Amino acid sequence: MSDPISLNLLARQATSLKQTQRLMMSPQMQQAIHLLQMPVLELSATVEQEVQQNPLLDFIEGEEENSNLKKLEEENAEIPEEGEQQPEKELSFNENDFEIMKKLDEEFRDYLYDLPPSSHRTQEEEKLKTFQESSIYAESSLFEYLMQQAKESFDHEEDRAIAEAIIGNFDENGFLQTPLQEIAGLYNFPIGKIKSLLKTIQAFEPYGVGAANMQESLLIQLRCRQKHHTLAYKILEEHYEDLIHNRIPSINKKLACSSEEISKALQKDISRLDLHPGTGHFKHFVQYITPDATIEISNDNLAVRINNDFLPSMRINRRYLQMLEDESLSSDTKEFIRIKLSSAKWLFKNVHQRNDTLLKILELLTNQQKEFFLDDCGKLMPLTMKSIAEQLNLHESTIARAVANKYIDTPRGILPLRSFFTNALQSQKGEDISSNTIKSLLKEIISQEDKKHPLSDATLSKLLTEKGMDCARRTIAKYRAELKLGNAQQRRQY
Repeated sequence: MSDPISLNLLARQATSLKQTQRLMMSPQMQQAIHLLQMPVLELSATVEQEVQQNPLLDFIEGEEENSNLKKLEEENAEIPEEGEQQPEKELSFNENDFEIMKKLDEEFRDYLYDLPPSSHRTQEEEKLKTFQESSIYAESSLFEYLMQQAKESFDHEEDRAIAEAIIGNFDENGFLQTPLQEIAGLYNFPIGKIKSLLKTIQAFEPYGVGAANMQESLLIQLRCRQKHHTLAYKILEEHYEDLIHNRIPSINKKLACSSEEISKALQKDISRLDLHPGTGHFKHFVQYITPDATIEISNDNLAVRINNDFLPSMRINRRYLQMLEDESLSSDTKEFIRIKLSSAKWLFKNVHQRNDTLLKILELLTNQQKEFFLDDCGKLMPLTMKSIAEQLNLHESTIARAVANKYIDTPRGILPLRSFFTNALQSQKGEDISSNTIKSLLKEIISQEDKKHPLSDATLSKLLTEKGMDCARRTIAKYRAELKLGNAQQRRQY
């Protein structure tokens, strides 16, 4: 017989007190942080959205301009008295005016009503019209351009559907990195048919599309140009790894050919190939930079101006404030107005705080980088977000949010705010040097080196040390990678 279950082991309820400390972010604080890290265009869109959602907020853009324009019109307008009529002006035409009106009438009928061209138009005018109409065209995307060729190459609907599935998986460079088995399983097409049609598509223009990788794309381009029996094709097919690592002597030895022949193949055939065959038909949208602030020079003094030109001007509608004093208004309506009024005030406060924080950071930054802005050859002094935060008595994360995704218009061009915050390296004289300064010097040394005998990272480190900048070999390799510069072997020219 088993022992009875003890009552102490049964679940029971109990009341206890526990004290914990944690940060609760209010919606107003979340909005302040959100607005702080917004660039000016995003901030403008957010403010417009808030004004549209809050009935207590109104736009005031163009109000003064409209009032001045109205006043000017009232001053200059000659208003006739009641019952008085303005004297009518007699219209006069000459023969030249009638000819112009006749020509305009013909063109109006031809272009807007799509009527057959007038018999009075000369042959030269017809050619000009045809040329103008043929000059208007819309740029086609890579998918549209390839599908047009597929419709001309394939007669059966199933083949066109398979071609559409294949072309639809091309990336912006024109490469097909999706496995064929995945396409076959997704669209329920036979794998053999997909492989067969893919070979046909790879012969479409632009040459090189439909490849799985760069090597295959380059080989396709040579085959389409009838150069599959050349030395360049053999180099890409059998010694691609040696080529991309610039191991030319190894290729010479394996192919038993001279460096001149390799160099000729590289310059004549391989260098003319397109590394991104699909980008010519890929629609890129240009993203223009709008600076959040501007640094202006006046008598060797720097002044910072926050860019508020794109922010909509807004105000609180006083009609709703008067409604709060109406005793006949329901309590629910008054509560709604109070909530929206509080939201509007917080929006004003957070936008002002965002601009004020950004202004303080930029003023301190310009004072420390004054030489960089005033002198075209001025060096960028090392500066960290931690040092700015300590001087402004702010948290480092606030500085990071304030400068994120923002640009500033300076005498030396439009620069990202992040570029001013760099680590410090100490020179042999004990001076702090920005890492960007060392990168610029490193790039200059490499650009002036002998390409047949490029400098190694150890040699570059030694040269910088001679200029008073102690920089280890590993640091040189790190900065070189950030500058997208190859090592000595990759930079060597044979």
